[in-house]
Amino acid sequence: MRLIEAIVTANHAAIEGRVAEAEFHCYTDSLPLATLTCIDPRLNKLFPGSLGLKDDQFIWLRNAGNVITSPTSSTVRSIAMSVYLKGAKEIAVIGHTDCKMATFGMTHLLTSLKEHGINRETLSIPNLQEYFGLFSSEKPNVIKGVGYVRTSPVIPHKIPVHGLLIDTNTGRLDWVINGYDASPPQIETPHATNDIGHLAGYASGPVKTLGMNVEPLVAREWTPTAETPLPAKPQQALKPPLIKKTEPHRKP
Repeated sequence: MRLIEAIVTANHAAIEGRVAEAEFHCYTDSLPLATLTCIDPRLNKLFPGSLGLKDDQFIWLRNAGNVITSPTSSTVRSIAMSVYLKGAKEIAVIGHTDCKMATFGMTHLLTSLKEHGINRETLSIPNLQEYFGLFSSEKPNVIKGVGYVRTSPVIPHKIPVHGLLIDTNTGRLDWVINGYDASPPQIETPHATNDIGHLAGYASGPVKTLGMNVEPLVAREWTPTAETPLPAKPQQALKPPLIKKTEPHRKP
């Protein structure tokens, strides 16, 4: 059993009243754990207790909706620094039930901007939904975030990146992505971002998730068909025929 597997097992046992507290002395090589969660204040009483960790074993990163927008976003930069600066050995993106970001749609956002005196037309942001990281479901948001971290060029591929979901009412943790089973990125494929132009990593192996298998985005060879034939090669211009010059015939 590995760190997060032991944490989830102990968490379920605690929820069912079979144990009171978990200690993970034998997992010091996997600690501290860097965790990204939402800013929801209901989580204040759940961490790090629901993980069974002590304060010095727990690096807590937070933003609205535990959203990650790209492999080189500022959130990923903070996660990377938790590795390089604080010595994190594993990473977990933990969503939670009843997340308000999942119900805060564009209509609510535009209304709230207007109420706070911000005119949408003056913002030089083409896609507000993408900019603020609005989403419609907690699990897909966790899957997306884990994918960005796992394929980031600034996160060591040897570090397991997990996805979990916590129940804000009970504190129960459930798997979304088991980072121990996820294959490391194998093929580098350019991906355009607003941060550093093109970067690699979107051809990692399939991510094993709870009850689903998310296939990676990979470049596939294009095969011409009758509907989409190969483009015709440009014809070369015909060279003019060679004309042999002859001397005019002279009478003796």
